[in-house]
Amino acid sequence: MVGISELSKEVSKKTGQTQKVAREVIKVFLDEVVAEANRKQKINLAGFGIFERKTQKPRTAKNPQTRKEIKVPQKEKFVFRPSSKIKYKN
Repeated sequence: MVGISELSKEVSKKTGQTQKVAREVIKVFLDEVVAEANRKQKINLAGFGIFERKTQKPRTAKNPQTRKEIKVPQKEKFVFRPSSKIKYKN
């Protein structure tokens, strides 16, 4: 798994900025993506994908242990749909 530290090293190398500056830019970018999604905005990054918050409708499900039906309430989900450029290809 790659984290912010690893990403900031690569961004630093490719941009000529310090690793500290690269890390801060990545953090600010991610904060903005979350803020816009929380405002119910779609974030479309061409060639990468779309981030958005969706509402999952209430539904009925079954408890796998007891097999009893349970009501699952409506909830908000944060979803990402990748661009065709990064989808897995077999």
